[in-house]
Amino acid sequence: MLAGPAAAQETANGTSTGTPSNATATGTATPGNATATGTAATGTSSGGADLASWFSNTDGVSGVVDERGSSEVTVDVGASGNGGSYAFAPAVVRVDPGTTVTWEWTGDGGSHNVVAENGAFESDLHDGAGATYSYTPDEPGVVRYACVPHKPMGMKGALVVGDASVSLGTEAETETAGRSFDGWLARTDNYTEVVDERGKSTVVVDVGVDANGGPFGFGPAAVRVDPGTTVVWRWKGTGGSHRVSALDGSFRSDLASSPGHEFARTFDRERVVKYACEAHANLGMRGVVVVDDGDSGGIFGVDTGLAAGAAVGLTALLSPLGLGLAVRLNGDDEPEPPDRRG
Repeated sequence: MLAGPAAAQETANGTSTGTPSNATATGTATPGNATATGTAATGTSSGGADLASWFSNTDGVSGVVDERGSSEVTVDVGASGNGGSYAFAPAVVRVDPGTTVTWEWTGDGGSHNVVAENGAFESDLHDGAGATYSYTPDEPGVVRYACVPHKPMGMKGALVVGDASVSLGTEAETETAGRSFDGWLARTDNYTEVVDERGKSTVVVDVGVDANGGPFGFGPAAVRVDPGTTVVWRWKGTGGSHRVSALDGSFRSDLASSPGHEFARTFDRERVVKYACEAHANLGMRGVVVVDDGDSGGIFGVDTGLAAGAAVGLTALLSPLGLGLAVRLNGDDEPEPPDRRG
């Protein structure tokens, strides 16, 4: 936890003040679009912070999203998770000292607030979409925070500032960059293994399976196939409209919501293909196709297919920009190209 935090509390006149012994926080708040900014003198947690127990009842916390290098970072309040719209997205984020972290309300899940366990900051309750609350830490440390009304449901988060070390527990720590394909599947809660479908000429991946806080998953999330295999994505008709889009821009389906809708792609050469639903990628609706005949140890050099290949930086992959680049390669409404071979 941060030592010597600044208490940022909104008063009736819209001014935030703080009077701890070694830090102050100032800011302003306006109805319907509450914002507060502040700085806090902090101490680095010795030996790191163990967040495993803090997130023991929080769904889908599989890693720390690294946003170092960004001057401003946004965390959604009321994202899908914990049995409804009761999550922060991302739940754990690492930022540089001096970065402004802004929590932005989605308008879902009723009234939420953002309250630090150590008193460093506290927002008002809001239920309207677009309301915001901001906080700027200035020293390394770790702050645990929660939505007070929904804390028992697991609506919790953590702000990791600077190089402070954190532990998310054994299971989360083993979710290394390689195992999650350089972080691409780090926030995909139905990813547990690469399903081996080699030997089949056609493989079906369901679109809209129950995962990531709702019908926002691909089933299976990661699949291994032979070169020449046709992968068919088949819509279940749940979770609204989905569009399957490759990170590298090599394919992009129509936006569809009807059950039974299909999109097919034949992969002729060995490679690793990362893809996502454009509309729900930030919820964790992502997938991977591993094209590998297994000869000479496979393209990973290991039989499991869980080591990294064709790597892209973790930070880039977890940011909206990474997916946006692939989307822009094809344009927003271009028809599907006739050549669907990988």
